[in-house]
Amino acid sequence: MDNLAETVKTGLFLDQSSFGPYSLSVMGHKEADVCLVCQQPAANRCSSCQSACYCSKEHQKQHWKTHKSSCVVYQIKEDKRLGRHLVARRDIQRGEIVLKESPLVSGPPHTTGPVCLGCHALLQENKVVPCAQCGWPMCSKSCADKPVHKPECEWVKEKRKEKVKISQFTSPHPTYSCVTPLRALFLKSKDPWAWEKLTSLESHTEERKQDGKYEQDRFSVAAFLRRFYKLEKEFSEEEILKISGIIQINGHEVPLSEPGYISVYWKCSLFEHNCLPNCSKTFTDSGDVLIRAAVEIPKGSHLSISYTDPLWSTPARRQHLMLTKYFPCVCSRCSDPTESGSFFSAIRCPTKNCDGMVLPKCFIKDFEIWRCLKCNHKVTSKQAAGICAKVAQELSGVRKGDVSSYSNCINRVKNLVGENYCHLVEAKLTLAQMIGQSSSKGLADVEDGLLSTKETLSRQLISLADGVFRAEYRIRGVLFFELHAAVAELARRQVNKKNSNAFVLQARLLESGGYLERVIFFLKHEPQALPEGKIYKQALQNLKDLQNLYKTMGITPAV
Repeated sequence: MDNLAETVKTGLFLDQSSFGPYSLSVMGHKEADVCLVCQQPAANRCSSCQSACYCSKEHQKQHWKTHKSSCVVYQIKEDKRLGRHLVARRDIQRGEIVLKESPLVSGPPHTTGPVCLGCHALLQENKVVPCAQCGWPMCSKSCADKPVHKPECEWVKEKRKEKVKISQFTSPHPTYSCVTPLRALFLKSKDPWAWEKLTSLESHTEERKQDGKYEQDRFSVAAFLRRFYKLEKEFSEEEILKISGIIQINGHEVPLSEPGYISVYWKCSLFEHNCLPNCSKTFTDSGDVLIRAAVEIPKGSHLSISYTDPLWSTPARRQHLMLTKYFPCVCSRCSDPTESGSFFSAIRCPTKNCDGMVLPKCFIKDFEIWRCLKCNHKVTSKQAAGICAKVAQELSGVRKGDVSSYSNCINRVKNLVGENYCHLVEAKLTLAQMIGQSSSKGLADVEDGLLSTKETLSRQLISLADGVFRAEYRIRGVLFFELHAAVAELARRQVNKKNSNAFVLQARLLESGGYLERVIFFLKHEPQALPEGKIYKQALQNLKDLQNLYKTMGITPAV
């Protein structure tokens, strides 16, 4: 206890390595602060959740197994307008993990071709291995033995009593639309806790009845499941339709296979939507969802992720949310037609000699008339949509993998929309990554002009990301990697110049290393199954090589 007393006295953190991921933090003692183990006055709190109090490191270690499940940085709250939602229990640091959660249920998307029900990868007809127990086509025997395949396999044996036969490997294949709902129904008897959490989620049954999706699922999912698996006595059509709705509303596409599969998570479903969210979402190699703070989040703030694609225009995002999540987005980004001055959804003024941006007064209402912010020229929403469609058509016609085709198309459409227009940004993202990929020598074979283009595009997009898609950590990490590569190549070319400037060379090398550190920050939790996970590993190696070069050259990086 002498060491503990000294630690408390000096206000240091206790060592955390022996009992869990979080340490004790010293706090001002209050009368109500008592140790959760011995009920004696406690001068320390868990540094993560800031709610559990302990008198000593030993008692925190003793209580960790009990406390671990509730040691979170958020609280679940509920009100009439939002329903259940998550609020920061304390200040959360940028990049900090907010949630890591395993799925309640996973399976193929509603519309897909035949996929392996073990790894969810697309099946090739001549490479199919039927499951010996149930007949479902798999990619290998090891996949047939995976626990995720158990629900449909068991019910084939117990209820259908006849092996499944898939003879046509067409896409989409109607039989696969029922697999994920079946796996969810399986939870009712096999995992009551997961079933309770799953059925507590929103299904938007009434809205789905109004747009026809409910009746579509009645035939393609509910009636089929009851007949195919002989579930008439166990599940009503309405119960199956509710589950189908829950999956459609709360499902996340997990991009760990080709095609991606769908997973539903309980706590992740409680994050609010925002087109400018304060949290970033990714997945682990095992399929868990992992949420990180995209910005500094003050205590009491509502936690949010994006339910739609932040790289879409405001009209496209709002339409997608209405069609799939059944609510009109009125977040700060959708409410601001300029989207923080980025003009991400704006077109250029068609008036001669005017370079103004044209937008409606608001995308939420009053969007029938668009006006130039410089000359006040009016454009109808139909005319604006026509210009946007023309840009989309132009960009869809570029030759894949052709740098010149992308560059020329971008230059053509810049006269119709702003530099940061959504479709143009996606084309620039592709071009920035494409430059240097066509040769085995990489950027060493790229001419100076194109290398400069790569650097400029990367810088522009990084700046835009800070304001418009700050939570897209994968994109931001990739952009910093591309910028690092361009700057490193410029440094290499500096060495080859006759009048090489040592100070310029050192500055570029240090700059390149700084960008690698940002790559590592953004991508350090990306799964190895994704390209971004591989880029993370490459960034680690590149930084190590660069640091060795610093030592050789006598360069001291700033701390």
